[in-house]
Amino acid sequence: MSAARARGRTSSGRARRAGRFVVLEGLDGAGTTTQARLLCERLRGEGRNVHVTAEPSAGPAGALVRQILTRRVSGPDGSFDPAALALLFAADRLDHVAAEIAPKLRAGLDVISDRFTLSSLAYQGVTTGDMDWVEGLNARAAVPDVTVFLRVRADVAFRRRQAATVDREIFEVGPFQRKVAASYDRAIARLRAQGQRIVEVDGEASVEAVAAAVAAEVEKLR
Repeated sequence: MSAARARGRTSSGRARRAGRFVVLEGLDGAGTTTQARLLCERLRGEGRNVHVTAEPSAGPAGALVRQILTRRVSGPDGSFDPAALALLFAADRLDHVAAEIAPKLRAGLDVISDRFTLSSLAYQGVTTGDMDWVEGLNARAAVPDVTVFLRVRADVAFRRRQAATVDREIFEVGPFQRKVAASYDRAIARLRAQGQRIVEVDGEASVEAVAAAVAAEVEKLR
């Protein structure tokens, strides 16, 4: 997709919104879920109407993705085809926007999503080996007003996940997370070149410092 097309799609998409669409991104263990909650609390304290969501979503496609990630649905050898999973993520995203995100934005709510398209480019870009194809699958997804990427080193993020839970999803493997970290860098550069607003915050700072930095970036949307 050309930069001009992407900018045009971004502009028209935002023009139809009464609320703001904010996405938090990062490696597993970067703190996106915590920061989504804290941002919601801050914005509500300022009198904003806010809706927090996450991907995979709570919809039917999202439920299947979650089962695959937790190995409850897989092939005889415990695997699932990476291309098929990329398709499911894209299907869930379109349904997520149509059923939940877009209606909330039109109603004037700020929507905070814990992960969105950037995650697919980073993770499925590695598993399928074809970021161009993954991007094409998500070409019709909504464009966030801002994506805040929590920059955390792969080893730090992995240790956080190990300390937080004994349950492991299929992507929570140290060497794989290092590949995803590099893939995130490529995906961020790609989307920025298309005119998307992606900012980075030091995710290894204190929870409070990260929350303040995220809020400062969202404040710029005013």
